[in-house]
Amino acid sequence: MSLEVVLRNITQGLKEEAFPNEQSISQGVVLPVLDGLNWPVFEPNIVCPEYTTGEGRVDFALCNPPRKPKIFIEVKRLGGAEDDVSVEQALRYAYGSGVPFVVLTDGKTWSFYLPAEAGNYEERRVFKLDMFERSPNEAANVLQRYLDRDGVVSGEALEHAREEYRNQNRRATARGAIPDAWHDLIRTRDELLVDLLAEATESKAGIRPANDDVIDFLASLQRSLSGGMTQPASQRISERTLPPQPNVIDSRTARGAARPKRGSPRRQGKVIVAGTEFEYKNVKEAMVLVLSDLHRRDRNFLPRFSQHPKCRGRKRLFVARSPEELYPANSRQKIRDMNEHLPDGWFVATNNSTKVKREFIVIASEVAGLKFGRDIVIDF
Repeated sequence: MSLEVVLRNITQGLKEEAFPNEQSISQGVVLPVLDGLNWPVFEPNIVCPEYTTGEGRVDFALCNPPRKPKIFIEVKRLGGAEDDVSVEQALRYAYGSGVPFVVLTDGKTWSFYLPAEAGNYEERRVFKLDMFERSPNEAANVLQRYLDRDGVVSGEALEHAREEYRNQNRRATARGAIPDAWHDLIRTRDELLVDLLAEATESKAGIRPANDDVIDFLASLQRSLSGGMTQPASQRISERTLPPQPNVIDSRTARGAARPKRGSPRRQGKVIVAGTEFEYKNVKEAMVLVLSDLHRRDRNFLPRFSQHPKCRGRKRLFVARSPEELYPANSRQKIRDMNEHLPDGWFVATNNSTKVKREFIVIASEVAGLKFGRDIVIDF
């Protein structure tokens, strides 16, 4: 039986509540999936149930060679895989045992984690698969990518997960899905959305509206959205119904400053860095945005950029750890003040021509391993 057929049957069983506890999910979901991924589920030294660690017991350890775990799988009751305590426990078991990959599942959702990477629990989750949201074919592709035995044994599956974790476009991909997710919430009249809107209305009016009235309002939004189906999903939702779009970042906000006041001049251009779009008002601001964003993606970027031959003059530096290093031969405070802050205590000199600032953006692309005009696009 193909993995796709196995997943179709499992999904149907989940919807019929055929797996009421952890044991039934282990036997009726996890083991059939592992069998479909070419794991020898009847060899307990390879697929080890109740594997003992120094911290406790893990539901399954996938091993190669025998009894040497490469992946831990923790099984929870339906709806229990999102609990922070469960996530913390699973990652702690793996980290303490030196196991580089963890799967946390309740049968319906499968979350894949890299416990040794930096960040909070969400940031260490490489991917979350929801069996109800994906077709059996899509679900099979995800599970094969991370758990197929050949890929796990060769190390290809782990390397693929690490590449995805480091992929600079992950955030942009998630951001791009926000409009469609919002559209789905309105279309299905999500219960939490109804409660949130009712509570917000009560805060403003002092009276909580009836849920039916809130649902009618959401239905009216859905009808208005349906009238614009010829537009892309991101354009079907009006600014009144959608929070401010996060994929266009004001440069002053990106550096931690206050947002511009209403009535402030419109930004004069846009720069796209590996899928993330920023607005800028002049080339100096565009340069600062590019350098800052590239460093946030790679903390070694600015040290490398500062060593580029074109970023070091005969008597001065263009990127340095202090304003004094930028203008060592000039004692005039006005000149020394011509700099901009960058992340992690770096500074960039701004007492240079527009042409030089543009060149810095091109050099930054090169240092970051990106292609100017494709990965970094700017409308000078």
